[in-house]
Order: sequence, then structure tokens, then C-alpha cells
Amino acid sequence: MLQMLSHYSAYMFDLDGCIYSGKKIYPGAKELLISLIRNGKKIYFISNNSNETSHSVRTKLLEMELPVEKIPILVATELVGPYLFEKYGKVKIHSIGSMELESSLKYYGHTVHPIDSEEQSDFVVIGRDTAFTYQKLYDSVKALMGGAKLIAVNFDMYHPGEDGTRVPETGALVAAIQAVSEVNELESVGKPHGYPFRKAMEELGVDPQSCVMIGDNPYTDIIGGRDAGIDTIWFSHGKTFPVDLGFQPELTVTNVEELLRRFEENHCITKGGGNEGQGMDGAMDEGMHDHAWHLPRP
Repeated sequence: MLQMLSHYSAYMFDLDGCIYSGKKIYPGAKELLISLIRNGKKIYFISNNSNETSHSVRTKLLEMELPVEKIPILVATELVGPYLFEKYGKVKIHSIGSMELESSLKYYGHTVHPIDSEEQSDFVVIGRDTAFTYQKLYDSVKALMGGAKLIAVNFDMYHPGEDGTRVPETGALVAAIQAVSEVNELESVGKPHGYPFRKAMEELGVDPQSCVMIGDNPYTDIIGGRDAGIDTIWFSHGKTFPVDLGFQPELTVTNVEELLRRFEENHCITKGGGNEGQGMDGAMDEGMHDHAWHLPRP
């Protein structure tokens, strides 16, 4: 695997728990991105974030002084709209989650009703909702009992907080809704579903053999990459890879700092050089902007 690191032309990264945690970047993250950029490698961020947009995520990364001006960012918040449109056309939705999720659904022509609306819907879409209540649980179950299908932005139960705590995620809300409704049929759009990986490869113009997926979550980043035919690198943060999965990632490292060190030790990435590829000049390539550039509006 180490001898193959220089072979990859595209490096797909998870964000939270991989590049940063909360508002803090991991040591070595900035240096690794700079090295990849200088060596003309393509970088793509794929996040299961279900309540922010790619624009707001980019703004946060820039505030962390990371060189992400030209790096495409794909967030699950902005995936549900095109996924539903491509598979079902324009549909009626009851939505639980952020205003950003609702806006993204409307952007693709879907009709979005408040979760407490009496209107009939085709789908109940669940994203991370920090204001989730008993009433929303009741209303979402009612909509499902009325014939709507359940869509989760992602399956994540939690994401890591800055102080090592677990921050509840979309999957925890979905679990509560399923427990009450007894609805087992469920579609999810974010990782490990193949949809974000296909979108990323289409945009980068690469095939699975030339990509590597790098992340910290075995059940989303690593399974998703493997199922898409992409080699994987797992950031363990001192944990053991789950034996129940029945396979191992191509490479396991403790964190991004160790990955940077391995790259340098094996002379796969050299320091210096020009700003090829997704450069660091502070300007984005023509046509490369957040939200709609990689997911054209119907």
C-alpha cells in the first residue's frame, strides 16, 4: 500500500474527525493538503454533514487557514435534493432538519411542507436537527403512517466533539422514528451509500482505481469507499477496526499526522514545487463554486 500511495491521482477525505474536530484542525492536516496540492493531486471532501452547506463548510475551513479555495466540497445536506429528483422526479416532502436542508430540497423543485403540516407527502426527509422534539417525533411518525417513505440524509449516530464527547447525529433521530413507526424500509443518501462517491468521481473525472478514500468512520467512510471500489485509509485515533466488518482497510494510521509522515518517509509526496492542480492562489477555477457547480439544477 505504501508503495502505491503515489499512484493515486485523487484523494477523497472525510472532514469532521479526519481533518478537524469541532473548531480545531488536526496536526498535519494543513501540511498534508499543501503537499498534495503542490504535487498536482486532486482532492475532494465528502462529508455526511446534514445541516450545513458546502459554502458554509468552506468558510469554516478557510477560517482555520486551510488551503481549500479550489477543493470541491460535497455535503450530504445538498445531496438529497438531486438524489430524489434523479430517482423519483419532483416530489412532496415533510422535512426535519436545518433551513439549509429545506432550501436545498426546494432548489431541486421539490415541495417541502413543515413537519406538522396535514398535507400528504411522498417522503419524510430526516437530517440532523438540534431542535428535535417529542412533537416532531409524533408528526414524522404520523406522516409515515400516512404512506410517506423514510429518507435519511445519513445513518451517522454521532460525530466526535472537541472534548471527546459524542454529538448526536441524524441516525439517532432516525432510530427513534423507526422505533415508534416500526418502518424498516429506509433510504439513505450520504456515506456509505454509493451516490456521493459516484458524484465525486464524475466531477474529478477519475475511476475507482485511481482514488483513495480517507476517513475515521469504518461504517461510513471505509465501507462506502470499499463498496465503491475505492481503496481506503482509516484514521484509527487509537481504536481497533471493527472485526464484524470482515475486512481491513488498505492502510490504517492513527491520524492525519502519521499519514503525512508515511507519505514523506516513502518519498511519495515531495515538498516544494509549484501550485499545480487545485492550487493555492486564493482564486477558484472558472465554474468551480459551491452548491450548484457539481450538482446542476434540473
